[in-house]
Amino acid sequence: MKILWLSNNPCYAIEKLSPKTQSGGWLKALNYHIVNQDDIELSVCFYWPVALEPFEFHNTMYYPIVTSKPKSFFKKIGHKISGDNNQNAEIKKIYDIVNKVNPDLIHVHGTELNLGLIQYETSIPVVISIQGILSPYYEKYFSGIPEKYLKRVKKWNFMSLFKALNSAFKLNAERERHILKVAHYIMGRTDWDKRVTRLLAPKSTYFVGNEILRKAFYNTNHIWNKSNFDTPLKLVTTCGDVAYKGFELIVKTAKLLHDYGIEIEWYVIGLNEHNVTTKAVKSWLKHDLDHVGIKLLGVMNENELVKTLLESDIYCQVSHIENSPNSLCEAMMLGMPLVATNVGGTSSMMKSNVEGILVQEGEPYELAGAILELKNDFKKAKAYGLNGRKRALERHKPSKVVEEVITTYNTIIQKS
Repeated sequence: MKILWLSNNPCYAIEKLSPKTQSGGWLKALNYHIVNQDDIELSVCFYWPVALEPFEFHNTMYYPIVTSKPKSFFKKIGHKISGDNNQNAEIKKIYDIVNKVNPDLIHVHGTELNLGLIQYETSIPVVISIQGILSPYYEKYFSGIPEKYLKRVKKWNFMSLFKALNSAFKLNAERERHILKVAHYIMGRTDWDKRVTRLLAPKSTYFVGNEILRKAFYNTNHIWNKSNFDTPLKLVTTCGDVAYKGFELIVKTAKLLHDYGIEIEWYVIGLNEHNVTTKAVKSWLKHDLDHVGIKLLGVMNENELVKTLLESDIYCQVSHIENSPNSLCEAMMLGMPLVATNVGGTSSMMKSNVEGILVQEGEPYELAGAILELKNDFKKAKAYGLNGRKRALERHKPSKVVEEVITTYNTIIQKS
């Protein structure tokens, strides 16, 4: 069976093109495993910033598409920020590759970019994997940080970086609805993405397809095996530079714990002092991050990340909206004690009071209380971690995920 992937990154070819890049790990992993199947002939079409000829790597044929550069100065700014592109030109290039490969099925990874518009140009069956869903994400854009503080962070002297990001996000959400409106086949992982796509993709059939995590998290030596919590208590969160990821909840909760005499160190992976959300939250709350125990660690590779997680005591997810957060799943794979905001698809990933504790999003008092609940009962915290690891190992087992994907492919092709 010939399969063509449309992706926003090079999947396993990132090993050839940019091996130090940390994003897109689950697609890289799925690409690596799925081409080992005898009946799969895989091609991958992806966007890349510079022109490259098609190439073969790891039993996969790759077709890079150089992104078109807008002529207008202001359109160039929007293009650089949002990843948006000259839509008609890009779809024409994808259509040419579809004709060249002539696949039995097209698998579009994500609805954030314009890749799913290929549905309007071909009769070949298309299945769309849900990553996030922009429309409900946009509803949560200002859930944590007030808009006025985000707008104050400048990228250029004449323009707020946030304003440009917000505008691009809204436009991309509108395009996403256009893509989902005509979708016939959807792959997802949570009750949340299934419910949302029943509304936005009413013509679609829904299939379950979980994700393969990064290689380091399958190492049997990488297990959280502390015999007690440290003093100060070491909390850790992976947080992106987006307003709805909940960085302000970290700051508020850390301040509460500090004020009530609880010694903590809260490691924030993915953010540094120069990020938009960091600057906006500091301007708004005016707390000294170091004084309340917050340490910004910036971006890490997977081995550095594993080391930091294993040295920490409790993983805290603080987002205002998520689908199936990979960072939480990775902490589960290690067997860490978990506290997470009950948003989006998180409850499908982790069962509260069995594998961790789910709390109200945006509410620092309950989050602080849940952290103390685990801190004061190490036995329970460790049991939750072991339960979570058991579930994550089964959910993210590479052979199981590959079987889910191939079964979906076969079902769609036979139906078509």
